[in-house]
Amino acid sequence: MSGLLDKANETAKTSQTETEVVAKKVSEDAVLTPDIGPDSGLDMTSIKYQLGAVVGFFLTMFLVFFLDNVVLFGDITLDDFFVPGVILCWVIFNGKELLEREFDTKKLGVSAVVFIIVTAMVSVVAIFSASSGGVTIANIEYDGDNDEIDLSFYGPSGMDYTIEIHVDGKKEYSHDATISNDRGSHSVSLDDFWKGNAEDQNGNTLIDYEIKVTSGDDVDTMTFDTIMNREVDTSYVRVTEVFETSNDGARTYLGISTEMIAGIGDSASFAFTDGYFSGLAPKPIASDWSATVVIRGGNTYTYNQITVDEGIANGGLGEFQFDWVSLHGQGYLDRGDFFNGDGCYTFEVTLENEHGETFVSTDSRIEFYWEANEASSSSDDDKPAEGC
Repeated sequence: MSGLLDKANETAKTSQTETEVVAKKVSEDAVLTPDIGPDSGLDMTSIKYQLGAVVGFFLTMFLVFFLDNVVLFGDITLDDFFVPGVILCWVIFNGKELLEREFDTKKLGVSAVVFIIVTAMVSVVAIFSASSGGVTIANIEYDGDNDEIDLSFYGPSGMDYTIEIHVDGKKEYSHDATISNDRGSHSVSLDDFWKGNAEDQNGNTLIDYEIKVTSGDDVDTMTFDTIMNREVDTSYVRVTEVFETSNDGARTYLGISTEMIAGIGDSASFAFTDGYFSGLAPKPIASDWSATVVIRGGNTYTYNQITVDEGIANGGLGEFQFDWVSLHGQGYLDRGDFFNGDGCYTFEVTLENEHGETFVSTDSRIEFYWEANEASSSSDDDKPAEGC
């Protein structure tokens, strides 16, 4: 009996010892591992939102106040995102509460006041930093509707500045202005300075066009050669023979469909082989011009005058700033309107530029063999149109 009692006491002591060891281990783990649960007082989700908002806020301030002359597209610049950027950062700062719809009006109000104060402080620093700077050129665009270039500038409010346009280093235009509300703008008619295409057909520079703005001791310049190709000087015509084929293979010619291209043609050349244009076409550009196409060599035929505005032809013909354009749409020119026997026909094109000279091209010369082909006993002997 006493043996059983001793054994029970020993078992109780062992159980107590194990309990003390487990309790000690739990106590040590609690000391080494801080409580970051819901009752710790730290809301990690809110902290993440707030840190993201702070980083986004100062990034917005830097972009808006110190890189505000960067143009994104059109008339939109970085400083146009000032108010939306600040509001977005404030929303992110309070993102958790707003998402959970647990509004603390006091917290929202305090954070808004803090955002306003910090924004004002950054603004003051930016204004004083910019006060020693000059006027910079923000953007240069060509206005095809008014045939002028539109200029945008940024700088300290109230600063006087002078705009100059230089062509190949020579001043061709000057205008004085004053910055209003950190920005300024001015338009200049092309007639006041244009001296010819800035580039040739291969993109090589012919004439340098440059804007220069001077404000105090500061000078900013920007070239705008790429939008100063305004004169088309070369035009070619190509044709496709329209015919019907009978059951025995004989052809009856109905007429021609005519296409035309116009552009810069310093290295262009006309060639027509086996019924297809095989030369080097001019480089199409967006410009303003008109053209008259006359077929000579048979019955003289004159197409309706073509008027082109920024490369777009009137009457829905097409877009000359890209490629060849059909002068017939889906139709063709009837044989009887121009054809008067086999031989060489000249497609004469007269180009009248709104800015530039008038050019007459007689390079497009094509020979037709319609009568000979129709009289031939075998279609294998038919000759397609070719250059002459």
